[in-house]
Amino acid sequence: MYRNTAHVTQIDNNPDGVLAARRGETVTGQPTSSSSAPSLMALMLEALDVHDGHRVLEIGTGSGYNVALLCHRLGSENVTSVDVDPVLVDCARDRLAKLDYAPRLAAVDGRDGCPEQAPFDRIIATVGVHRVPATWIEQSRPGAVILVPLMVGGLLARLNVDDQGRAEGRFLPDAGMFMPTRDQQQPTATIPHRDAAATEPEPTTIAAEVATSREFEFFAALHTGPYSRTGFTPADGPTPETWLTRADGSWICHTTPDPGRQIVRQGGPARLWETIEHAHERWQVLGSPARQRFGLTVDSGKHRMWLDEPSNVIIDVSGLAERPR
Repeated sequence: MYRNTAHVTQIDNNPDGVLAARRGETVTGQPTSSSSAPSLMALMLEALDVHDGHRVLEIGTGSGYNVALLCHRLGSENVTSVDVDPVLVDCARDRLAKLDYAPRLAAVDGRDGCPEQAPFDRIIATVGVHRVPATWIEQSRPGAVILVPLMVGGLLARLNVDDQGRAEGRFLPDAGMFMPTRDQQQPTATIPHRDAAATEPEPTTIAAEVATSREFEFFAALHTGPYSRTGFTPADGPTPETWLTRADGSWICHTTPDPGRQIVRQGGPARLWETIEHAHERWQVLGSPARQRFGLTVDSGKHRMWLDEPSNVIIDVSGLAERPR
């Protein structure tokens, strides 16, 4: 790993695609595994705050890079890593063996954790989830820390587990986007140019730069659910376009045809831009808080997000992935 960038390591659940791309062949498909940027791994491991003797479970073995760092710090005997893909696990095991590391690796559904090696002092997920599985909390010692990326807005939750089976803590100030668990993989949303051309534009006061900013976008995603974002300038026009697309077919096209005049077109089953406008208004009423002022409580399957204090619940995100809009 010689550059501070993320690297795709698998396409369409098939590592041969990446090998073909490295040979210069044209490859199409959806990335299904990647190695995160080293800086992101480092800040997450620092937030995990491991100490000598800690037993750690990693969810999402991937390339094995993060596992190697944990083995270097704690010793192989204290590290367990699981991944749903047996090919990735076997490849990681071979790489780790060349470094004389022999952690416990298993090709299992990460949502189930690894009960035979529990309890753990630390659990770190390197895959995105909509909800924290109860099994992770059950397999944690009281006082343990769970560090998990959520599939909305790149939120990274650092949760402390108490002796009542509750996990609670704040979000890190940094953002981190991860591949979803295999059961949550969605087909790549297409950009509906023809639909946009036939849709009447609507004025808006929110600039694309604001709607997609690191400061606000996570709060928007909490209300809309996960979406994809892309921006480009069409070959047949000088005006840049910002597109937000969701897997259910909902979409937004935001343009600024003239200075100070911003318009959106939207379509599909949900009026996403209206939801974003309402979320922005609410965010401003709250004082435009940064992500690290928010926290999450997971208790009896409920996921409640709060601002500043656990008693100040802002939104119940328990069913965010399935909630109709």
